[in-house]
Amino acid sequence: MQLSSNRVLYVTARVLESIVGLVFIVAALMKALDPGAFQEQIAAYGIFPTLAPVGAWVFIIVEFALAAGLLSNLYPRVIPLLVMAMLLLFIGVTVYGMSIGLGENCGCFGNLVHRGPEQVIIEDALMLIALLFSLVVLWSHRGTGKAIRIAISVVAACVAVAVTALSPHLPVDDIVTQLHPGAHFTAWPVDGLYGKDLNKGTHVVFLFTIQDDRVGADVEKMNAIAQQEAVKSAVGLIIDGTEHLTTLMFEYAASFPVAAIEPRFARPLYRALPRVFILRDGTVTNTWSELPAPADVVQAIQSATP
Repeated sequence: MQLSSNRVLYVTARVLESIVGLVFIVAALMKALDPGAFQEQIAAYGIFPTLAPVGAWVFIIVEFALAAGLLSNLYPRVIPLLVMAMLLLFIGVTVYGMSIGLGENCGCFGNLVHRGPEQVIIEDALMLIALLFSLVVLWSHRGTGKAIRIAISVVAACVAVAVTALSPHLPVDDIVTQLHPGAHFTAWPVDGLYGKDLNKGTHVVFLFTIQDDRVGADVEKMNAIAQQEAVKSAVGLIIDGTEHLTTLMFEYAASFPVAAIEPRFARPLYRALPRVFILRDGTVTNTWSELPAPADVVQAIQSATP
């Protein structure tokens, strides 16, 4: 007797497969929308770091295709085994990351979601168990419409390529980063910012890097924003370290206080720099993924003022 002939077992197996497929497709989509961050996370493990860009693309495409295979029940003996192998790989990499001190973020969902390694291992283990159950139940099941299911996986792979390639041009920073309207940060690990409490009052914050070739022109634009009458407080946060603060104040003549923010805290806040945002009593009210016009910032401040 085939286990898949039992309606309850069949439905349960397909639901479990679909849940894992949805998790994989969401994870792949988050990585595809911010492939740069995923490349950095792969390179951080130190295993063939020069291959990180290629590895990021391969993982994203494979995750999309395998997720589509799970959702459509394509090759019920093969696809679950491949996904299980990938989950075992993820667990192994997570354990290795713990051994070298990389325990803060697995990169599974890009920069949107951060989880500890223990949580990642537990979640992957649960998905392994779910797929093992589904594999046993569906082992002898033969569905129809295989050509359509193959086409779905091929289309999913093509979507992965398109989204990854177009991601720099898509306005999704508020979706795939932790910096978005409504976000609240209880602590800002910064060095060199004196007399400013970012959790009180209204602040226009410039998050940027001094390594950008356009930093001089960008600081001029930031100065124009900071000097608006409606802007009572403007703050710069650089990701490059305190040794560059003097350079910003004197060589580039920043007219606003600048501090160095801890890179590990800053990285989940952006896909590319600079980013500009307004903090009101510690809560983000507005964000820009490029330097906005001063009038836009003034309008945002005034619209948020009770």
